[in-house]
Amino acid sequence: MSIHSDSIRIDRGLTLIELMVTLSVLAILATLAVPSFQRQIAAARLSEASNELLLATARARTEAIRLGQRVTVCKSSNGATCDTGSAGWETGWITFIDPTRTAATPSVDSGETVTFQVGAFNGVRILGNGDLANYVSYAADGRSKTMTGAFLAGKIRICSPSAALNDDQRARDLCISSTGRAVLTTPTGVSASCSAPPSSACRT
Repeated sequence: MSIHSDSIRIDRGLTLIELMVTLSVLAILATLAVPSFQRQIAAARLSEASNELLLATARARTEAIRLGQRVTVCKSSNGATCDTGSAGWETGWITFIDPTRTAATPSVDSGETVTFQVGAFNGVRILGNGDLANYVSYAADGRSKTMTGAFLAGKIRICSPSAALNDDQRARDLCISSTGRAVLTTPTGVSASCSAPPSSACRT
């Protein structure tokens, strides 16, 4: 009985050198992949928070015009009352119908209805300048107003302190004009300290 050479299969495992080379390649790939993964996570968190806040202001403005009365969006950590402390908007926020205003700061008064609530965000800081540090409020004509009726304009900065993003990628500014229109812009040169935006005017 003859045995053909092409019918013989030789099973051979990896040598120690081949195994070491394979592990080295995997280690290099992992080293390259981790920063990319961290960058994607940071960018996704930044995008989510920016879009949610833009949506909140657009929804409030539309609701104010539709109802013909004041609608306010304010920082809120409990989903029921407005926060006016040092914490940023990342603590969360609420939208409520606000026909009664008794102070220079926003509050959900008796009989006023909270129509929308957004919970806290991780991995970002959200800071506004001026009155926008605590709230955005829309009159029945869709214009942004302070609690005392003056025009309200400025910026709310959504910023990621992550080292995975560079200073030209880490922030978005929600710019609100006195007409009430809000747009997202991308500021450059924002450090990882994520401080509040300057009080320069927004053109929307």
